[in-house]
Amino acid sequence: MNADLTHETGRGHEAATEQEPRSPLRRIDHCGLLFVLLSLTFGGFFAAITPSFWGFDEFEHFGRAYAIDHGQILPQRDPDRDIYGVGGVPSSAYDLRDVAVHNFVNPGQAPDPAVTDRDAFHRMEQRPLDTPLRTALFANTSAYSPVSYGPSVLALRIAELSDASVGTAITLMRLADVVAYTGLVWLGMYALRGHRLKWLVFVVALLPMAVYESATITADAVTNAMAILFGALFVKATFLRQPLPGWESAVLVGSAVLLPVTKPSYALLSLLLLFVPGARLALWRGTKYVATLVGMGMFGAWTALTAKVGPGQAVQLRPGDVVDAGSQLDYVLSNPLELGHVLVRTFVYQENIYFGQFFGVFGHTWVPAPALAQLSWILAAVLAFGIAGWMYASRVQLTTTAVIAALNVAAIFALLYLQFTPVGFHLIEGVQGRYFIPLVIFGAAVALQLVPLRLRLASPRHLQGSKAAIVVLVLIALAGSAAKYEYVTWHG
Repeated sequence: MNADLTHETGRGHEAATEQEPRSPLRRIDHCGLLFVLLSLTFGGFFAAITPSFWGFDEFEHFGRAYAIDHGQILPQRDPDRDIYGVGGVPSSAYDLRDVAVHNFVNPGQAPDPAVTDRDAFHRMEQRPLDTPLRTALFANTSAYSPVSYGPSVLALRIAELSDASVGTAITLMRLADVVAYTGLVWLGMYALRGHRLKWLVFVVALLPMAVYESATITADAVTNAMAILFGALFVKATFLRQPLPGWESAVLVGSAVLLPVTKPSYALLSLLLLFVPGARLALWRGTKYVATLVGMGMFGAWTALTAKVGPGQAVQLRPGDVVDAGSQLDYVLSNPLELGHVLVRTFVYQENIYFGQFFGVFGHTWVPAPALAQLSWILAAVLAFGIAGWMYASRVQLTTTAVIAALNVAAIFALLYLQFTPVGFHLIEGVQGRYFIPLVIFGAAVALQLVPLRLRLASPRHLQGSKAAIVVLVLIALAGSAAKYEYVTWHG
């Protein structure tokens, strides 16, 4: 490929766009089509090979979805322990959870597969979903709003109406998350169909960790997709300075309203709507202010309604430890210098762990993505960055995006320090690399404007070659990750 890296100051607008092909076949958005194909294929594969309730907090997310499906929108109180965050789940699911926990707490060691009792899994999965209820504690997911569980609840209702087994219900709920994730991200890519930036969205959305999360029962599937969708439309309107037609404007505003309640950790991102020029929205100019107010109001109201789950989370996640936000805050205020030491230790001891978790650490047996998969994804991201074209955000928009993304990172650490880390512990616990996936699009947009380094391609054929290389590299990352996870889990 006759291409080199360039550092340019003249930024023609055409650099960020693609020419309209004359052939109807060539007008098909191949990037979006390939994304849908890869997301559904590997999402479905991960959903099929992941043992029941081996996804991150998957039983707790199942319990939350089951509670919502049966009208328990707010966290429920356990009168015996005086904590919030309990609910009834089918005994078949509860017993299956016990089998899952026993297997991932006592996994097989190489060369044996991680699953030590596949017959017990299959036997429990074949039991009917409709069984007597048992009380379960899922306080860590009780604070999530129903918005995040829409696909899971719909699939669960279908399973209940069809008298499905508990294993079938879990599979349907996982596949519903895959479809929802794929559909929401595709909308963002379709909005960028005339811009090469869509290839960067393609790479980010097909990060092995993101695809794996979309294939489990979790609030993160909708959260990640919503953040990517909002990010794609926000970047188009601000960094690419493109007007959004009616449906794109409505989706941008709607995602800004819902994002604060899909997962409270990312509420700050919705504030970026305020910095989208009103002239680029096909809506009343005051819509963005009303939408931001509504979104933050919903966030505040939901936070107040679910504030009582803290003690239940401590009982569930850190039994025997003192976990209390008020006590942690008192400790910090009385030992201000220690907070600096905590931050330094967290970075020194955990940063390499976050890095690996960002690319992929699958299931409760923590199977890491292969090094080849990580390298392939990084190369794909570099290529996508190189062909993305130039960004044109104003200084205020650029600075605000960078600051809000940084504040959101800080908010993740602060939230887990207050609500998960034992009081006085020497570093912040509970942070995982996958938590930063919703922020990547915003960070990438800032980097694209600040780093004037792009690929200079000699001809359109070389551009097509770069796109093909991106697809192949992403395919290697996904296939390698899925193959390793399946082998370690079931074959050994």
